[in-house]
Amino acid sequence: MIASTLTTRQLSSTCASLCLRLAPVVLSLPFVLGASSLLMAQESPQKLLAQGQYTEAIAESESILARSPDQTDAMATLLEAMIRIGDYRKAASRGETFLTRKSDSGVVLKTAVALMRVGEYERAEELLAPFSSPQALWMRGTLAKRKGDRQAARSLFGQAAGMLDRAISSPLGPSPLDLAAIADSMTELARYQEANQIYQSAAKLAPDDTELKTRWAILFAVKHNPAEAEGLYREALEINPKLPEALVGLAELAAGNWEGKASTLVQQALEVNPNLAEARLLLAQVNLEQENYSDAEKELAAIDRINPRLLESWSLHVVSKYLQGDTQAMEQQWLARILKENPTYGEVFADLGDFSVIRRQYGPAVNFYRRALDKDPELDEARSNLGINVFRLGQEEEARRILEEAYARDPFNVWTVNTLRLMDSLENYDTFETDRFSVKLNPKESALLWPYVNELLDKSLTSLTTRYGYDPPTKVLFEVFPDHEDFAVRTLGLPGLGALGASFGPVVAMDSPSARPTGEFHWGSTLWHELGHVITLGMTSNKIPRWFTEGLSVYEEAHARPGWGDPLNLGLIQALQQHGLVPIEKFDGVFVRPQYPMQVVFAYFQAGMICDFIVDTYGFPKILALLRAYSDGKTDAEAIREALYLSLEEFDKVFSAYAKEKTYGFGEAIHFDRIMAGEVELPVHDGRERGPEAPRAERERIAPSDPSRNFLGRLREAADLRKQGKLTEAIVAAEAAKRLFPLYAEESNPYELLAGIYEEHGEKEKAVDELVAWRLQRGRNPSTFKKLAELQAELGRRGDAIQTLTEALQVAMFDIEIHDRLAGWALEESNTQIAVREYRAVLALNPPDRAEAHFRLASAYWKQADASNARREILAALEIAPGYRPAQQLLLELARQ
Repeated sequence: MIASTLTTRQLSSTCASLCLRLAPVVLSLPFVLGASSLLMAQESPQKLLAQGQYTEAIAESESILARSPDQTDAMATLLEAMIRIGDYRKAASRGETFLTRKSDSGVVLKTAVALMRVGEYERAEELLAPFSSPQALWMRGTLAKRKGDRQAARSLFGQAAGMLDRAISSPLGPSPLDLAAIADSMTELARYQEANQIYQSAAKLAPDDTELKTRWAILFAVKHNPAEAEGLYREALEINPKLPEALVGLAELAAGNWEGKASTLVQQALEVNPNLAEARLLLAQVNLEQENYSDAEKELAAIDRINPRLLESWSLHVVSKYLQGDTQAMEQQWLARILKENPTYGEVFADLGDFSVIRRQYGPAVNFYRRALDKDPELDEARSNLGINVFRLGQEEEARRILEEAYARDPFNVWTVNTLRLMDSLENYDTFETDRFSVKLNPKESALLWPYVNELLDKSLTSLTTRYGYDPPTKVLFEVFPDHEDFAVRTLGLPGLGALGASFGPVVAMDSPSARPTGEFHWGSTLWHELGHVITLGMTSNKIPRWFTEGLSVYEEAHARPGWGDPLNLGLIQALQQHGLVPIEKFDGVFVRPQYPMQVVFAYFQAGMICDFIVDTYGFPKILALLRAYSDGKTDAEAIREALYLSLEEFDKVFSAYAKEKTYGFGEAIHFDRIMAGEVELPVHDGRERGPEAPRAERERIAPSDPSRNFLGRLREAADLRKQGKLTEAIVAAEAAKRLFPLYAEESNPYELLAGIYEEHGEKEKAVDELVAWRLQRGRNPSTFKKLAELQAELGRRGDAIQTLTEALQVAMFDIEIHDRLAGWALEESNTQIAVREYRAVLALNPPDRAEAHFRLASAYWKQADASNARREILAALEIAPGYRPAQQLLLELARQ
């Protein structure tokens, strides 16, 4: 922690992220405001400035200066107000003119800031050179660092940090901003604990100083404590709602979480200061992430007009050219310019690495992070990112070495800490090797999962390699995590991921069935989806756009087996109705910066439907043609023109017609306008009570005057009629609801309602037909699977019942009842292979009667003519229960053989 040395990375991620918050105040400082702070409390211009009334502060300052031209505090306030609204050049001119008449350190500092904002770095250095206050030394160190003069920068930061005692012992008391400069200098020297402690003390001296809060927030943000950073930014904005730096700080935090509100916060800052480079840099970054290159370059051009020498802007120019494939402009125009200005500016390569990760190009990202560290070995964030992405490529030994070094340099980076903890945890996993996979399973559940995972991995990869004509050149590393937080660590920093699995190309990570509530997670479908990424990422060298690789994986899982894939639910219909389809040109950006909560989920759905459209309309070979085009580095426009002979606009038009035919009819039967108006109540037909957690968008009340084309209305009508005992009429209404939205198989669906009615009538065949249809429409309720299997068994369709329970394991792997029943039925049908597998699963789930479980497994082995394993299991049963007679009898039978 910042208060005490981090001696072990075994701290939880929460503890690591709170490290800054827990530091105690160790400085004993007099609680006396400096002279400038006292003046702020007394003078109108400073009050206006502190409240964000910049125009008024400028007018009041000008009025004072008209009467007293050499009034230094008024001039300093005037310059700060001008800087806050982005009038940098005028501020610099006014300050330099004033300084020709009268020297003042406060005016020098403000003038230097204005000059730095417009790229006049040499003039700023000249102004600051005679001064050795903490603020002046920190600014001089920042200028030296910008030029790549590390030695001079460290010397100046060291001098500033060394002035703490002098600042404390000042007769007027320490200046809060001098303390901030000392803290920031210590941050540059990696003395983070001391920096935080100084900020804590400075905040007690000036609790309402918004600049102090904003600079302190930056320390928290840099050291991976966004909660504390956000709190300080918000405190500053409560005092001054128009503080542009705090607004941009909040926007940066939102952007770090891939939240769409980042752009809104930036716009608020730009309304105050249209020349704030940090705001326009963030807009450019967001646009580049969404591949809106023209908008990004407009923002960068605006920055260049403000400050034509800003390295951060030049770096994003490099990124823009790289992403667009213009390597000549990237290398010769922008990269050469950056390295001439600062030969040690490794941040440009770190930026390239970050954007490569967003595009899932982990190999290039690793190369860029290496180049970043070659230029500047002190880029600790780049070192951590290098280690994490080497780990994503499956190179675990090298990843650990890099991350250990990153941890030694910066123990506060929670990404480093958590990844190393995950690596420690993975060392204790059971590893299973096959010809094509290296599989890591948690030892607590590996005995249960391995037979199922092994079988499905082999089948899925065989199917996919046959269809796509691509076989991964190396083993695929496949990891299954029972703790979703471990999975989250494995995939941290990646926007728009489905919450269940992730593929980095040769490495796949996914949740275990135990990581999710029973019935909510179809693990086999997820596994197939992620192996689809292994194929499409591999055969295009990770050049495939995000929407297409996701779409193909959605397509493949849905066609892997009947009933697989994600169901079309009411939330997707609502998103379609209220927001519509996303144009291809903007599609990838949705995965990075969604504009509404359901948009990423909807993007997966739309991407899958696009692949359905291409296959249905043009044939699967066109999928392969598109993959070849992307492998060659083609853009969306070029690939679609080459493979389908369509422009992007033409493609959007024909796909929209297809989507309307496939889904809009269902959507028209669901009246979300009435739902959002609050007319709510979903029919209940299975005897279960709906709790207050039920989503409002799933409920609606029917009135007699409602038209017949109302899915939820007809469903409600059917449930009401069933309660009244009018079963024939209930069937008619439920069938009508089913025709309106046949894909709906979630809670309170027409299939289960009809099955219940038919079962009450004694028409079990019809009940089975409805539940089979429910399963094919991707129903997920384990209880309904059990009911279907039970009915099938009663009708003598034991083989179908076995198949139903086998499918149930995809959503209820840890349900011991399913395994036990499936094993028993399989044994009765002489399907000893399934019986053995399922009885082994029962044992892995620690049944209450382990002796009986061992005996049943022995019986299955005996029926399979596997006497050796049968004997082993009988002995295990008798070890637990020596007097267990069935086991004794089977042992005697074995002895007779």
